[in-house]
Amino acid sequence: MSVEQKAAPPDPNDISQEEMRRNIFAMVWPATIENVLQMAVGMVSSAMLGRVGAVAIGAVGLGRRITMLVWGFFAAIGTGTTVLVARSIGAKDRAKAGRYAEQAFFLALGMVLCVSILTFMFTRELLVLLYNTSGELLEVGTLYLRIAIWGVPFMAIMQITSAIMRGAGNTKVPMQVATVINLVNVVLSYAFIFGHFGFKPMGVIGAAWASNIAQAVGALLAMYIMLYRQDNLAFKLRGVRIVGDDVRALLGIGLPTAAENILMQLGQIMLTGLVVSFGSVALAAHQQGLTAESLSYMPAVGFSVAATAFVGQSMGAGSTKLAERYVRELGKWSLILTAITSSFLVFTPKLVFSILTDVPEVIDLGAYYLIMMGAAQIPQQLTSVFNGALRGAGDTKAPMVIGALGLWGIRLPFAYFFSLRLGWGIKGVWAAMTLDLFVRFAFSSLRFYRGRWKLELDRMADAHA
Repeated sequence: MSVEQKAAPPDPNDISQEEMRRNIFAMVWPATIENVLQMAVGMVSSAMLGRVGAVAIGAVGLGRRITMLVWGFFAAIGTGTTVLVARSIGAKDRAKAGRYAEQAFFLALGMVLCVSILTFMFTRELLVLLYNTSGELLEVGTLYLRIAIWGVPFMAIMQITSAIMRGAGNTKVPMQVATVINLVNVVLSYAFIFGHFGFKPMGVIGAAWASNIAQAVGALLAMYIMLYRQDNLAFKLRGVRIVGDDVRALLGIGLPTAAENILMQLGQIMLTGLVVSFGSVALAAHQQGLTAESLSYMPAVGFSVAATAFVGQSMGAGSTKLAERYVRELGKWSLILTAITSSFLVFTPKLVFSILTDVPEVIDLGAYYLIMMGAAQIPQQLTSVFNGALRGAGDTKAPMVIGALGLWGIRLPFAYFFSLRLGWGIKGVWAAMTLDLFVRFAFSSLRFYRGRWKLELDRMADAHA
């Protein structure tokens, strides 16, 4: 070889199966623990409120559903951030990754502050409009939501910083922050809800304040780490600067995901309104069932996060073949883990449910929920991996369409048909939810294996030409 000849750039496909597996688990296990811990923030409060009564469980569940709707408004920024940061890192452009991160932070915080203020101003009206609720449930739900909504801006800061770090391949920092949040939340929930360490018992209000303070601590810690304790990308907040091209790129990828989340939350609100009509015991079983189910699917959520990051990085490096290899490996390990965790829902539902409440009627009814959802956990988690991969490639419209089809075409109409027309009651709602998850799996897997997401690589090349 002459001295003028340059060595060929490294082939991104030249990675062994063992190295790929190490990369996956180095990202998955912190992301998994982070998601489990994030879910545990709500689970701790739910378990404690389960000792207060069915109305407390239902009121907090209604309030949290609305906070999740608010969260949907800035989900667009989070998804776009992870994808674009991952692509920039894959293309070895750290400066661009940092610029996307800064724009995401300003956009998310501005959006969520506006929506939080509106939610606070019209709390009671929202609860009546969305759930047609009244009486004690409305009063308690209003008290809870007017406090809890101010934790959402702090949650937004953590979600965006987590999205940035995931895109850069660092999932350990979000995990560490989630650990701190949970420690603070457990102590404060115990003190505020039941009245310990010199505090008076505050019940539902105590749960809201404990969560808010824990989220604020987490947001401050996350920002400190992003600004002073990481060197993966150049993230410096030197005043508010909006870069039009970067904003359009973030929203172009993220808006379909936001639409998907908002449609999902609106549909879930309609579904919850139907559940409310079956009484407080059914509502408590449904809300606690959602929380208990997370014990099964949260351990595998990290695989979806990893799919978005690794596919994004692979596309940035110009290799769809590498992206496909990552998805196959992620799907295999997600299936193995979910098969283990879902077995607890199917075979020991009452034991799992008793962790969250000591009301016998709620435990007996909720056991049916866990059995149904346990049967659908494997297709649900594989769907998450496929959707994560599609988002990482930039094909965010497909998961939005599939999600809307499943929710509005299957879950809602069949929930009304099964529960009211066939007279199955709340169990009919849960049967429709199970059917929806299998339908989504069929369409998501078909979309991925048809391979149209690979065309995004050509569009990326044209954009940089």
